Amino acid sequence: MSRGTDWESRLGFDRVPSHIIDKRVTEVMSLAGRKAIITGAGGDGLGQAVANRLAGLGADVALIGRTYAKVERRADEVRQRWGVRAVPILADLSVWDQVHRAVDESQAALGGLDIMINNPVYALAGTFADFTQEMIDDTVHGSLTMLMYGAHAALEHMIPQASGKIINISAAAGRTAPPGLVVYAAAKSGVIGFTRNLAAEVADLGIHVLGCAPGIMVKPDLLERILNPKSAMDRAARQSVMESLAHDVRLKRVSIPEEVANIVAFLASDAASYMCGQTIDASGGQYMN
Repeated sequence: MSRGTDWESRLGFDRVPSHIIDKRVTEVMSLAGRKAIITGAGGDGLGQAVANRLAGLGADVALIGRTYAKVERRADEVRQRWGVRAVPILADLSVWDQVHRAVDESQAALGGLDIMINNPVYALAGTFADFTQEMIDDTVHGSLTMLMYGAHAALEHMIPQASGKIINISAAAGRTAPPGLVVYAAAKSGVIGFTRNLAAEVADLGIHVLGCAPGIMVKPDLLERILNPKSAMDRAARQSVMESLAHDVRLKRVSIPEEVANIVAFLASDAASYMCGQTIDASGGQYMN
């Protein structure tokens, strides 16, 4: 090996994506031919929005959720709208074996796995002193542990192929101190740390790990709870949202899932090729204190 070639290797030039140089950003963001898994994709929130964004960029997608009728409906919508392969997969994301089985099934159905979107959906609001052990355990498991299960299952496929992207959904609450969300915020802070540490562990294996931290993202069921609270937990959620909008969110409004999904789609694409371990905020400036 010549000295020049040796220096190129030491600088990593043999791994630089030079193929993107003459492309438009829109071309670099194409996901045509990629295979993506999205968890928590059966409802009206971020999961379905991400599935639509990735499919709109050309990716085939597997939608994983615990209610088959819901993920089946969402998969049908994605397939009809974007003309890609969209596969519904049933799994309880809180169960290790089911998560691994679902990822295996998704990979087999799609014919590969390039992108794993870890989007567990669980949050309880209220004063920490009023939480029971069950509430604490459920919140940590639903907001952090289930996400780790998904990442572990994805790595079983990505490590042998020496490639892949894992994108973990955290929350701006993991960087702030929103009222009524002590346990949830602590768990989402854990997601940010998990993303950073896992990225450091697997970067040399050709796997990119990144995160996105939504702020006050309102989907239909949360909007109904805020507008018409029926329980103490609903009232706590409304108080947390209104206090954050009044004091913390610089844009002074809530977001919709599609705005956050835009960031996730960017992270999933080659446009984010030189990012590693970061969790990108999508919260209207919520933690700029």
